[in-house]
Order: sequence, then structure tokens, then C-alpha cells
Amino acid sequence: MEATKNTHLIMLVLATVSNLPHAAVATKATVGRSDSAAKITVRTESYPRPPYSGATYYFYEKDDQLICTKLEVCNKFSECTTDYKKGWYKDQQDTDPFEKTPATVIPREKQGKHRCLTKYGLLK
Repeated sequence: MEATKNTHLIMLVLATVSNLPHAAVATKATVGRSDSAAKITVRTESYPRPPYSGATYYFYEKDDQLICTKLEVCNKFSECTTDYKKGWYKDQQDTDPFEKTPATVIPREKQGKHRCLTKYGLLK
């Protein structure tokens, strides 16, 4: 953290001395940062499963690549089964989702609670 502050200060001094625009300094100061770890997101798609059942897919993505799929199938009594697949998976009978959710970033401190990520060692 201290090195980052020093880098900003040095760049600001150089900009002042050499008459560079402030925007150029901000860009240069952020180029070498290592805190830009890849984010893991999850999105869902829900499908009807006759009679009186439903399937929900949880798609986990990292670096715009699908890394894991969780499938939860529940009957009308809310009795559910869960299956995990590494990479992409979708059953052929699930063709037209009735609900989709946008991708949401999973905070780093909560990623270990997601079985799909821990089962296949995808948190490295």
C-alpha cells in the first residue's frame, strides 16, 4: 500500500515538473497494479419441468469463461436435487427459460461458500 502511495506521489511530482496533464498521471499510476484479480460471477436461468417441477441453472464465470454449472431441480413439494458440472452444462429438455438473472460478482470472501467453485478447485 505504501509503495502505491509513493508511486502516485512520484508521478504527480513528475507531471508537475514536466507539465504533463493530470489525466496522463492517473493512467500511468494505475497500470502496474496487481489488485485487479479476476472476478467470478454467477447468473441464473430457470426452466419449467412438467409436471409441476422446475430447474434452475447457476452459471459461474471467470474471465468471461464459463467455469462451472450448478443444476437444481425441485418438485412441487420443494424437494430438490443438486448436481454440479465443470464447465458448461444444460439438459436438452430445457429450451426456453421463463426467468434469467444478470451476472452478479461474488465477493472474494464468499466464494468459498459456493460448492460449485470448491468442488473442482476453481478458486486458485
